[in-house]
Amino acid sequence: MSNLRKQIFSKTLPPIGPSSSKKLSSDNQKKASSIRNYTPIEWNTYFNDKRYITIDKNIFCLYSRNTNDLSSPVLFFLHGGGFSGLSWALMSKAVTNLVQCQCIAIDIRGHGETKTTDDNDLSIETLTNDICQILRHLFNEDNKPPIFLIGHSMGGALAVHVAKECPSMIDALCVIDVVEGSALESLSSMQCFLSSRPKQFSTPQKAIEYIVRSGQVRNIESARVSVIGQIQPMITTQSNETDSSSTIVSNPTFPAVSHLCETVREEDEEEENDGDHKSSGTFQQPTSTNNSNDTNKYTWRIDLSKTEKFWEGWFSGLSKLFLSCECPKLLLLAGVDRLDRDLTVGQMQGKFQMHVVPKSGHAVHEDAPEQVADCIASFLVRHKLVQANDEHFQATLPGYAPEQVADCIASFLVRHKLVQANDEHFQATLPGC
Repeated sequence: MSNLRKQIFSKTLPPIGPSSSKKLSSDNQKKASSIRNYTPIEWNTYFNDKRYITIDKNIFCLYSRNTNDLSSPVLFFLHGGGFSGLSWALMSKAVTNLVQCQCIAIDIRGHGETKTTDDNDLSIETLTNDICQILRHLFNEDNKPPIFLIGHSMGGALAVHVAKECPSMIDALCVIDVVEGSALESLSSMQCFLSSRPKQFSTPQKAIEYIVRSGQVRNIESARVSVIGQIQPMITTQSNETDSSSTIVSNPTFPAVSHLCETVREEDEEEENDGDHKSSGTFQQPTSTNNSNDTNKYTWRIDLSKTEKFWEGWFSGLSKLFLSCECPKLLLLAGVDRLDRDLTVGQMQGKFQMHVVPKSGHAVHEDAPEQVADCIASFLVRHKLVQANDEHFQATLPGYAPEQVADCIASFLVRHKLVQANDEHFQATLPGC
């Protein structure tokens, strides 16, 4: 057949499809990518030790890593509302790979495996007193290692209060994604968010699946270890004579992970009959039970909706209090648009160091543990509070360039009419945030 005839036939015939081997390979890849493992991961995969300390009849649960050398600097972590000390698991592992330090993550009152005489008292005064007592219980104030206090959200607000209450115990402070202005503004919608969450789950895997698919934690590995600290088993018993049921919440212990192995297949989000994700991308809550006869279920460790009376006390006056702390300070945010006026001015005056972690949600340290660890390690090395494991470690804050941060801050100030731009054509936008 001549080349001309081949060209004519090639234009009139349908295109040749991919070989069966390539098609099979593509199908397998799609199938493999649609499977996610929501099996819980044990705490000791990331922490070396778990212990309980008793203070005034209150029992606090602590997770720690690299505590063999008690003289090495301490990174003391305070989690956010509803979370637990396990939320710092991946970040603790990442930061100890970079610098010589020990990590301690505590379950705050009313959270995780901590048990107190009044788990419902989450006032900022009570929480601050708890942490100060724990620090003094663990460390001799006259002969202690450097302590770097790190807090996320509610824990960030608590960290600021602790730094002001017992400044001699704290050598540096880091607050993660909590700003007074935006925090107070979000309180009005918090009850709506809490009421939209499932009240119970049939298995820990379902709880992990919900946390990941709803975007509360974007890092699956982190969710697999941290969500266990957010839930607890409950036993529901139903009477044969009535339709009423009684719920008994047991101690927050879980079956061995080997008995919880499960993978959940995620359907293609674009399929019309998707049961978990609609084509619009709207999240659908997973069913609370797989079997109506199941009696062992899981619920949230803490009912955050009942803590509303404490919310304003956590965040009111936080920005000025943060700026007044005399120790070196680091603020990590998911976006510069979270800054309020006091912090914007303070940042321009050089009162604290700030870094934006892009492509992360509110749980910044869980979504991007390596980036957060790098930021914290760089901050501590620059302030000579820790020693890097690698002599070639660069003490820089990766991410947004200084020009980008300056542009964001200038845009914020111009939009709020606090300053006047040098160029009348300056666009008051927030680039990259």
